[in-house]
Amino acid sequence: MDVSPVLLTEDDVFAAIAEVEASVRALHGRRLELLARVLRCGYDLDSYRRLVRANPVEVKQWVAQVELFLPSVTPTGQPLPPLYPVAGAALVEGELSEGHLRELTRAVTTLKLPDWSEGILVEAARSVEPKVIRQLADRIRDRVEQDAVDELDEPAAEPAAEPADVLYTRDLPGGRLEFWGELSAETGARFTAMLEPLATPRPEGPKDLAHRLGEAFADVVSLASRSGDLPSEAGERPHISVTVDIETLRRGVGHAVLDGDRYLSAAQARRIACDAKVVPVVMGGDSEVLDLGRTKRTVSVAQRKALHARDRGCAFPGCSRPPKWCDAHHLKFWADGGATNLDNLILLCRAHHTLVHHSQWRITMTGGIPVFIPPRHVDPNAA
Repeated sequence: MDVSPVLLTEDDVFAAIAEVEASVRALHGRRLELLARVLRCGYDLDSYRRLVRANPVEVKQWVAQVELFLPSVTPTGQPLPPLYPVAGAALVEGELSEGHLRELTRAVTTLKLPDWSEGILVEAARSVEPKVIRQLADRIRDRVEQDAVDELDEPAAEPAAEPADVLYTRDLPGGRLEFWGELSAETGARFTAMLEPLATPRPEGPKDLAHRLGEAFADVVSLASRSGDLPSEAGERPHISVTVDIETLRRGVGHAVLDGDRYLSAAQARRIACDAKVVPVVMGGDSEVLDLGRTKRTVSVAQRKALHARDRGCAFPGCSRPPKWCDAHHLKFWADGGATNLDNLILLCRAHHTLVHHSQWRITMTGGIPVFIPPRHVDPNAA
């Protein structure tokens, strides 16, 4: 009988975790066996995809794992061992997670490592996480290539082209976007170098690494969107359009519509209208366009330079985000008629910009210095 985790001792918790992980690996092995049956009997693969509702990339990975690590049969029904028997045996024993199998698949199909590497990688997978298997596979690949050059004792031939950077996207309910893909070593290093300094823990509250990386990625996208090097489309710099009815804009309650029919809240629309390339399309009650705004309503280059010099980064107390990672926030919201001038602008990083628009924090300007007044639940003595 299952027992609630709150009733378990530390030893019991870890024992239960080990049991669950073993079950997960065994179930994935069973998943592959059933998929093998689907493939070998010629059953409808589209029906399988609809049933499991997995991403096409995942199904493709499972098919590759079936072909590489499970036994097969000849056209006459004779059994054949797996192409990679060491990994296949470890799979049957429940020693490999789905992540390990993905990295082993990459090692033998993308990197095309020699057969002797299989035992090394599988043995390592019994004690380390998939990320380490990827690193080990890359090191083996580099060593094999270098050995080939040393044996030739002549200038190396051009290496095989590295797999291209790929990115897949999918719209989710609520306007969110799911994406996944794979980056080359160079692009991955550049990407990580941009994220790491932005994802360091900050004093305003503990967050796990995934959430910090998510915020850092949003900062990178925001910075890139302001780059002067981005190409134009239909004669215009990259921008987004927000369609919102007049009452939603006035009251700040309701929703707006982004390009591509993605919905966002009125509060989100008010925030991005501060300092993004946003074209607001304000609609009346009869779907009449009342105002088609232009991006010139946003902060000018000269104003942004002045804000950089004055605020020196995010103005929120205790935040150390530098100016280039900040938005220019209207103290009196632009949607409420706030002017785009220095007396009504401060720099806020994306996290604090979102906080201000979605909470009861108030900001006033006194002698050119922003004063932050927290909500009562943060400071009961706040004015």
